[in-house]
Amino acid sequence: MEASGELDGVNVVIHEFAHKLDMLNGAPDGFPPLHSEMDRVAWTQAFSGAFDDFGAKVESGQETLIDPYAAESPAEFFAVMSEAFFEVPHTLRSEYPEVYRQLAAFFRQDPATR
Repeated sequence: MEASGELDGVNVVIHEFAHKLDMLNGAPDGFPPLHSEMDRVAWTQAFSGAFDDFGAKVESGQETLIDPYAAESPAEFFAVMSEAFFEVPHTLRSEYPEVYRQLAAFFRQDPATR
């Protein structure tokens, strides 16, 4: 727990909380119940494209600024991206701006502006 409190992109509490949100509409699949004003197609496009891109980077051995565990499944991708959203928002916004926008709408805040 030496690193506790550091904003390094890893936060087990946020990660597990994201899984709980994801499970509000069934098995965890990276597609939690969205707010009524959110667009399901935009969410799917942002997350699917980013998941594929991230997985390709991890598989090729490329160094990533976000925890490579996100490549395990869409559910883990959502949880790890949620961690990055709160812990290292500038990194996430730079790497995957559409995912960042979707998470800002979902969590109803913009941590990169803090």
